[in-house]
Amino acid sequence: MTKTREISFSSAAARLQYLLLMGLFRLAVTRALYGRFARGLGQLFNPDNAVFLRIGDAPPYRIALNDGYWTRFALYHHPYEPEVEAALEAARGHTSLFCDLGANKGYWTTRGAAMFARVIAVEASGATYRDLARNADALPNVALHRAAIHARSGETLTFLNTHLSHASARLLGTGTAGQDDRTETVTTLAIDDLVPAGTAALIKLDVEGAEVAAMDGAARALKDGSVLIYEDHGNDPACTPSAHLIGLDNMRLFAIEGGVMAMPSIKAIRALKTDPYKGYNFLAARADSPLLAAIIEGFAMPGQSR
Repeated sequence: MTKTREISFSSAAARLQYLLLMGLFRLAVTRALYGRFARGLGQLFNPDNAVFLRIGDAPPYRIALNDGYWTRFALYHHPYEPEVEAALEAARGHTSLFCDLGANKGYWTTRGAAMFARVIAVEASGATYRDLARNADALPNVALHRAAIHARSGETLTFLNTHLSHASARLLGTGTAGQDDRTETVTTLAIDDLVPAGTAALIKLDVEGAEVAAMDGAARALKDGSVLIYEDHGNDPACTPSAHLIGLDNMRLFAIEGGVMAMPSIKAIRALKTDPYKGYNFLAARADSPLLAAIIEGFAMPGQSR
C-alpha cells in the first residue's frame, strides 16, 4: 500500500527556495553540479530554511534546503531507498528493536519510530548528530548516541567530515584529511553493547568503510538472530563487507532491490553492482534466524507482515 507523503515549509521563503531548487535540479546534469546549485542557492536564503517531510504515520523529518544530499534524494528522487523501507515493513511486528547505525540526520530513525517499540540511533559526526537530535530527540521510543560503530566500545578514533557532503563522512583510518575537511575525535560503540542479549534486532548499518569492524562487534547479536541491512558500494569490486560476512559461520546474504534474492557468492553480488556511484543494500543473518525468515516471508507477501 502506498504511503501518504506530505511536505510543509518552515516559512514562505523556504517554499520559494524549494521551488527554485527543484527547478535547478532539472538543469543539473551531474550530482556534483546539483550539489553546487543547492549550496549556492542556500547562500542567498536563510540557512534555517527547511522542508518537513512526513511519510505515512512517521514523525516529520526536517531537511535543510541547503542540503544537496537530502533535497536530491528524499525530495526529488522519491521514494528514498524503497528496498530498506520494504525490509523495515517486513520486520514490523517481528522484533521490538530497530537500530539505525550511521543514522545521519535521522531519516530511517524517524521512519522506524512509527514501526518499532524501540529505536537506537547512532551517529558519529558532531554536526550531523545535532541535526539527528533535532529530528528525533523528542521521540519517546528513540535513544540517541553520538559515537562511531566499531569492533569494541570505548576506544577513541578520528572522524573525518568531508567539506562537500555529510553523507561521505567517515572514520579517518590511515588516510589524510583534505584541505577543506574537518576532523574530530569520537568514541566507539560495539553493536553487542547496544543490542540486549537475547534480542533479535533489525540493524541498519551504514558506516562508510568501517563495516567489517562494526560486524566484528556484532558477533553475539548475530548469534541471537539479529538481521543486518548493510551497504556494499558499487565502487568496491572486492565486495569487502559481503566477503567478510560470507566467511562467517552459517551466514546467509540476500539482495533486496525489487524483492529478496539469495546471494550465494561474491560473484553474484558483484554482478548486481553495476553503478560505481551507488551503495547497494543487502540483508545478512544466520540461517537459523527467525527474524530473517519473517522478513523473507514479508517480502514475499508485501503488506502482510505486522
